[in-house]
Amino acid sequence: MNVQVAILLATYNGEKFIEKQLDSLLGQSFQQFKIYIHDDGSNDKTLEIIRSYESQFPGKFVIFEEESKHLGAAFSFMWLLNRVEAPYYMFCDQDDVWKPDKIYLTLQKMESLEARYGDKIPILVHSDLSVADSNLEMIAESFFQYADIPKRIVLNQLMVQNSVTGCTVMINRCLQQYFLRELPISKIIMHDYWAALIAKVFGKIGFVNESTMYYRQHGNNSVGAKNAKNPVYLYHRLKEGKNSYRRMMIESMEQVQGFVDTYGEEIDSLDVYELLACYGELYYKGKLRRLSFYKNNHVLKEGNVRKLMQWLWG
Repeated sequence: MNVQVAILLATYNGEKFIEKQLDSLLGQSFQQFKIYIHDDGSNDKTLEIIRSYESQFPGKFVIFEEESKHLGAAFSFMWLLNRVEAPYYMFCDQDDVWKPDKIYLTLQKMESLEARYGDKIPILVHSDLSVADSNLEMIAESFFQYADIPKRIVLNQLMVQNSVTGCTVMINRCLQQYFLRELPISKIIMHDYWAALIAKVFGKIGFVNESTMYYRQHGNNSVGAKNAKNPVYLYHRLKEGKNSYRRMMIESMEQVQGFVDTYGEEIDSLDVYELLACYGELYYKGKLRRLSFYKNNHVLKEGNVRKLMQWLWG
């Protein structure tokens, strides 16, 4: 089989939902893919279920189970990126369900961007997704409308707010190469966030403007989809308070600082370099300096609630 797409799947105690996800992968209209699984030390039946699929579909699965464990989701994906070779890579969560044309539509967009710009630059493609409850009952057709986040990504906004959902992402081989460096692991918030920064600074980001999957919202989600227009969301964000929000802002600044330390010498645009470098050092500055930087450089989160938090506590 000519493997075009490597599906990277991170698992941990996912016995409740993993079968539905694997069925949705195997039911894709585009079949030139292989599934690479890093299990992070599951102690339930996750590995037993995966092995049963491996025996039923020989050649479709590669399982890493005796390797590094307890990495967490983000670093499980980065671990896989360092060990798998393919023209294209997709990130896959254990508890979601992919719609049948997800790979086809995403790859189609990727190939159109490579045809236009070439395959020697890092390219990332992501899509909208539908939000569902634990039983796959629909909550929202569009994650972007539900969470009140922008589809169009600009660097000023991306530095403070990630609009790329990892479970919808495809990256090309050129972008994968950027993960093979010595990375500032402690400063990377999430693998998809880091990939989005790489694509925005050095390459291109494409968007499939339709839902390609069901994002299952349940109690064990590591991140979760939030309805940013719901007053309850505002209440909980205010309740979390200044320290929690400030910590998130500092983490985004440290991530950008780590990005500049890693790739700074390769950034051609002086304006882009200075924007990133200044934001990366912003947590050393006083509040007035920070607010002035946000305003003058349009470094603002999307959504009224998020903007309010940023002005109050950023």
